[in-house]
Amino acid sequence: MKSFLNRLSEGLDSLKSELDNTATLIREQVGKLPVLASLERGEKAACQFDEKHYFVIPNFTSDTGFSLHTMRYLPNGVPEVNELPKRRIFHFPNEHYEGTLRHYMIETARDLSYSSHQHEVSTLEKLADDIDALDTKLTYGMLVIGAIAAVFNPLIGAGIAIKAMLPGISSLLARHGLKPLGEKATRAQLEKRAHEAEQHVLGQFSESTTLKVVNPILHELEFALRTSEAEHDPLHDPNLANASLPELNSEHWRNLTETAVCHVYKDILATPALHAKARLGPEDIRWLQVLLAGRL
Repeated sequence: MKSFLNRLSEGLDSLKSELDNTATLIREQVGKLPVLASLERGEKAACQFDEKHYFVIPNFTSDTGFSLHTMRYLPNGVPEVNELPKRRIFHFPNEHYEGTLRHYMIETARDLSYSSHQHEVSTLEKLADDIDALDTKLTYGMLVIGAIAAVFNPLIGAGIAIKAMLPGISSLLARHGLKPLGEKATRAQLEKRAHEAEQHVLGQFSESTTLKVVNPILHELEFALRTSEAEHDPLHDPNLANASLPELNSEHWRNLTETAVCHVYKDILATPALHAKARLGPEDIRWLQVLLAGRL
């Protein structure tokens, strides 16, 4: 029995590692808008909230001129379904990008056929709700209610049920010597629990505080992309990215922003043929390589 439990534990650990690695970052193209979603974690001392961040990142390789990166941020050890106070934070390069984002969210609502009151003047909270609906469509709720390891814990709402609908999950389970989930609960039961957990978390965020900030790193990126080296060199001239964000009471926003920028620009930086379209001058490339050192 002990040997069996050890093999089961090893199988679960291997499965969790493999699925966590593949589900940490999700990329999709919705119409003309590149959308990225990820789940990040940090030290408890740095974050007393369960946060949802919405980064609007200048990106001229996209027809929209930007990418939308959503990011759930949790303290280490805190499960995805929790009772921490929630807050949502929009990160814009400048005040003009909010209107641009609203426009493209209407387009994505059409593409994905989810409800968006397109003729109403949208509040910031409603905009966040629409983006959360988009996230759920793209990720099957995985980043809302947790990674596949939760499948083995019914209290987490059987988040695995949603993952179980993805292609290849049966073979993945078999490869790690684990039996399918249907022995103790039907798929309908698992999906019901997953949906309930998902709605619980989304409801918490919908009722939470919503902040809007001009992010210094994104502000600098936008400025660097629309200026020449002679006009502005981010490494040698005064740099907007060094500013603080008084609206947020810790510095973890900086690490999250750098992570989001890396997710968008890593492949662009590695592909010289895209540099001109991305409006990346040599000075911008040097700055991004320094900013993202250790991530690229």
